[in-house]
Amino acid sequence: MFNLFKKSFLIDYDDPLTYPSAETICKEIEKYCVSSKEECQFVSTEKPVTFYLGGKLFIAIVGIARGGYSIRCREN
Repeated sequence: MFNLFKKSFLIDYDDPLTYPSAETICKEIEKYCVSSKEECQFVSTEKPVTFYLGGKLFIAIVGIARGGYSIRCREN
C-alpha cells in the first residue's frame, strides 16, 4: 500500500545550466541541514544520495523545476 504520509522537501539548486553531481547534492543538503539546525548523516554519497535526517532515511532525487534544477528529498 502506498504511504501518503511520508515527508519530503525541496532544495533549490542555484546553477540552472549545470546538472548537479552527487558531491554538489551532498553540499546542498548539508547547507539545508545547517540552516534548519538539524544534523544529517550520509549513508551513500553517490547517486542516489541517501541520508538520515531526524532519525529517518531520506533519498535525494534531482528534477527540473522553474527553469533550473531542484533536489527533492523524500523519506524512504
